[in-house]
Amino acid sequence: MLGMPHQLYLKWFYQAEGIRSLNERHYACSSELTQKFAAEGCQTFILKGQANSLLYLDKFIRQTGDIDIWVSGGRESVIGILSRMNLMDGAVVSSHDVGLRKDLFGVEVEVHFDCIQSANNPFANKRLRQFLAGEMGAAHLVPAGDTKDAPSFYVPSNKFALVMQLSHIYKHLLGLGVGLRQVMDYCMLLRTSSDVERASVAACLKSLGLNRIAGALMWILAEYLGLESRYLLCKPDVRRGRILLREIMYDGNFGKRAERKRGGVFKWWLRNRLRLVTFLPFDFREVSWYLLRYWVSFVFLTPQRLLAFRRYKRANKR
Repeated sequence: MLGMPHQLYLKWFYQAEGIRSLNERHYACSSELTQKFAAEGCQTFILKGQANSLLYLDKFIRQTGDIDIWVSGGRESVIGILSRMNLMDGAVVSSHDVGLRKDLFGVEVEVHFDCIQSANNPFANKRLRQFLAGEMGAAHLVPAGDTKDAPSFYVPSNKFALVMQLSHIYKHLLGLGVGLRQVMDYCMLLRTSSDVERASVAACLKSLGLNRIAGALMWILAEYLGLESRYLLCKPDVRRGRILLREIMYDGNFGKRAERKRGGVFKWWLRNRLRLVTFLPFDFREVSWYLLRYWVSFVFLTPQRLLAFRRYKRANKR
């Protein structure tokens, strides 16, 4: 390319081809998983990831992460099905999903038995879960290619994705750190949603407890990604938008660049607590509920952690 150093051009070319190859693998794996669970009589859809990749003008340019697939039936049913499929060996079970061993499919796969994001405010949480549950039946099959035998899988409705991913970004802001890829995905999701879908989601942002994070995100999308006003869910919030932008720039996805991770476990824990306090002006009600839930969980689980620590010390003495 004219004006670009040859070595830089080659580096970007190889990276782009690597991303394209990974996307092809993820599309194929998403289709394979869909077929495997369909054979077990399960409904599925792909969350975020490859579902978002299809929104881009070139569906092979988005940097991939893992594959998140929702499977119907609930926790015990999904774990039982995974056991019958011989996929539970080495799996990690959390409160909402099962992380499979990477070597099983060549990519990281998380099988969700609960894909509905939770708000910390219990009143908003009830309405949020009701909204998302009402949209789960609107999933539809999409092809990941132009040929007849191209990989295909189910994706949720745009309304589901708009609310779920906004809630997911909020969850990352308070706990794990927000990445630029999440922001870009949301921009593409807004662009490809219809006026009716956006208006429907915009009308219930406040009742779902998402109006403040929405305003902050709309400011970033308009100010830095040039998203036109007709695509915005609400009026951009400059003050909260700058707080969100600061966290994106300082922390990154899952806090990979976070300064708060340095200096030992206690300093890391203390910085996290102080960081959350600074979010109180962002959304006093939601952050207060977040802090309350954290401390209740901390107090409740402390005896179990101490017991596990004692067992660990005894085992090491032997």
